[in-house]
Amino acid sequence: IKRKKIGSLCFVMGLFSRTPKYKILSFFQNIYINKLIRNINNFIFLSFGEYSTAVNKFPKESYKFIFKPFAVDQDIWKKGQNKKGNTILFVGNDGFRDYNLAEKIANTMPEYKFKFISEQINENNLKGANYEVIKGSWGEPAISDLNLRDEYRKALLTIVPLKESLQPSGQSVTLQSISCGTPVIISTTKGFWDKDNFIDGKNIFFAKENNLEYWTKKIKNILELPKNEYEIISNKGIETVKGSYDLEKFSKEIENILIKGP
Repeated sequence: IKRKKIGSLCFVMGLFSRTPKYKILSFFQNIYINKLIRNINNFIFLSFGEYSTAVNKFPKESYKFIFKPFAVDQDIWKKGQNKKGNTILFVGNDGFRDYNLAEKIANTMPEYKFKFISEQINENNLKGANYEVIKGSWGEPAISDLNLRDEYRKALLTIVPLKESLQPSGQSVTLQSISCGTPVIISTTKGFWDKDNFIDGKNIFFAKENNLEYWTKKIKNILELPKNEYEIISNKGIETVKGSYDLEKFSKEIENILIKGP
């Protein structure tokens, strides 16, 4: 309003990947995005897939677009001395998780205990006695970060079944779990944030199909790995997070972008 130049930055998580239900909403969404692009200096993309989509759609403004993968505080999310149990962990509430598939996996694998930390899981869909549900959301967490860290440390595996999307769904959970020493199996989607540093069977596990038979077979194969192979994958994952997803480094890079100004 005062025509002063003010440096501005926007973190992008789904802005360029959402598809409105009605065409009239698409019209207004495009107006909104174009105004944002004109008035904001930098856009930080947490997903390379969404970054690529934005660059292709707005090539003239792509100089404003920067890809910086999400990072985690490794002073909190780190491996401990907790003994592994037989728990398979599911954490999260966002709209791109495949909750129905997660429930079916638990029903099909009664020999393992499942722990769901989510308010989106429907206990009426769960059968048997091999599960525990802890209700909670980002705004009203059911457990503290330190307690969640202990759950990651104790779990054998964290599962992140997803619906197809350009949004980097499951990013924080995946990095937190891997940083705590617990491997992750996650759906392969267009929104996966870093396909260069994460390699299936090396430091993460990718589910290339989103059906029950594929997931249960993949989970069993992972949990039947020899202990030394499991530890190698766990340690490789920790190394990857330390090398590429450190919060202190991420914060410094964001600070440098802001210092440059408009």
